[in-house]
Amino acid sequence: MVGEAQTARQAERARARRALRLTLALNLGFLLVEAVVALLTGSLALLSDAAHMIGDVLALAIALVAAELAGRPLRRGRTYGFARAEALGAFANALLLVGACALIIRSAADRLLTGATHFEPGPVLVVGVLGLLINLGSAVVLARSARDNIGIRGALIHMLADALGSFGAILAAVFAAAWGIHAADSWASLAIAALILWSTWGVLRDATTSLLDFAPAGLPQERVEAALRGLDGVQEIHELHLWSIGGSAVLTAHLVPRPGAAPGDLLARAEHVLREHLGVVHTTIQIDPGPCAQRSCPLFDEDLVQLRAHGHHGHAHGHAHDHAH
Repeated sequence: MVGEAQTARQAERARARRALRLTLALNLGFLLVEAVVALLTGSLALLSDAAHMIGDVLALAIALVAAELAGRPLRRGRTYGFARAEALGAFANALLLVGACALIIRSAADRLLTGATHFEPGPVLVVGVLGLLINLGSAVVLARSARDNIGIRGALIHMLADALGSFGAILAAVFAAAWGIHAADSWASLAIAALILWSTWGVLRDATTSLLDFAPAGLPQERVEAALRGLDGVQEIHELHLWSIGGSAVLTAHLVPRPGAAPGDLLARAEHVLREHLGVVHTTIQIDPGPCAQRSCPLFDEDLVQLRAHGHHGHAHGHAHDHAH
């Protein structure tokens, strides 16, 4: 069963890499075309959409590099590999997108205030339709490859947001061609910038949460603690730490068993609840019936606190430690 699960994960990663390579090539090629047309026609809507696509290309590249690195074996000194590379790259990408939005908003405001809003709607319409098709096609490819892959989900959100940006450019071209409302291009660019900022905020928040080792958004610490306290034989819980590495939840905790509770049995049941009910598979659980330095613990020992205060951070001798990895 373990071998079959590992084979399935490898196959999923292979599908994800193929999908990312294809969508990266499509979007990079279209980015170059869109940027050239935007500069030649003077369309700020297309230029703002091209700026957004830079973020999409970076997001796809980051997801592809992360997927490639994820398949490499761990090395000494890098016990989690490059699991944080995606979060770090997403953080930098989000900052770049915020800067791009500031430039787009400034350019749109200048054009609206000065009245210099004229652009050629024909090429904008053609490129906008082509971009919409590419973005939707990329979204379909990503959605079919590996929906449960966190890198794929992030890239998919970028593709759908960019499809809306292309739709905005199409609307601006239609308004300009049909009714001569060239200012629609600047207004569309403002709407696209707002869309970018909205999606970027989510990326920036999630990346920051991961880099600062906050508890995963979908797994509140209170829920985990309640599940562990509900186990028969648990007297107290402390030193509970919960964070995320590469999209996977990681947990460490110190469980104080009730008198008579079997440490091995309690450890097995704790692992089962965390794995099967909460989806936490990377765990380090310590079953310790001896003295504790936590004042809230029924087994609090002032002598142990004094030992730690003088630089002795280990537990007292004779404790039973059970670790699950």
